[in-house]
Amino acid sequence: MNTRNLAYIALLAGWICFCYWLYAEGIAPRLCANQKKFWPSYVEHLGYPLAYTWASDLPLAGGSFGELKTLVQRVDSTDEILIVRGFFYRDEAADLVRLQNLANRRINNALHYLNLNKSRLISEVRVQEIAADVRSNPFEAVRFARLHLDSVIHETKDTIEICFPIKDSLLLPQICIDRLALWIGDTEERQERIMHITGTADGSGIAEPADMAMDRAMMIQDFILKTGWKADQIALSTGQRNHPLTLRNRCVVIYFE
Repeated sequence: MNTRNLAYIALLAGWICFCYWLYAEGIAPRLCANQKKFWPSYVEHLGYPLAYTWASDLPLAGGSFGELKTLVQRVDSTDEILIVRGFFYRDEAADLVRLQNLANRRINNALHYLNLNKSRLISEVRVQEIAADVRSNPFEAVRFARLHLDSVIHETKDTIEICFPIKDSLLLPQICIDRLALWIGDTEERQERIMHITGTADGSGIAEPADMAMDRAMMIQDFILKTGWKADQIALSTGQRNHPLTLRNRCVVIYFE
């Protein structure tokens, strides 16, 4: 085989790889006309890394989208969790259910495009007030906050404290549940003792309802019962906290008698 034929084969192989890359990334419209988009539409000079238009759940990428993707994907290699907040405006849909569904779709599409590990994140939906001409211009509707795992879980051999990152919520990232399972697995020799589970509610500022503390305690109890512990081995209690660090007010503490 002469040099010219080798060059043609190399060029053909390169062209096939390039076309496959276009198809896989969803960049070539004709190749991907009937495929779901795998990359948000790029909008030059967009002031946000990720934005949305009125009543739409399809993300638009700004110039800093790549930086956002790199930043949030680093959570997988650190001891951090990610809080994802999706927003809606009251006039974007006819009723609250549709508004909340819109915000959730915005979150899910953002997570899809960013390709994040969902075991390290939790999400919530919020309403926001109109402060600009958002009906005509793209706006930010999904925001990310990173939180160190050590601020959510504190553990020793005999005690573990799990704090809930979001106020008025029972949401925990899966990685916290996994850490609790490991801790419970190391306490099997204590099954002759009484396990105390104390839920707390945030008593600072606009206080959480007292029932929230019990709901948190019962949620953790339900998980522990599934690991083999008996209900008569567990004692539930509740209270409110006014710790200077707000996150420490929304916790469940587990310890042994």
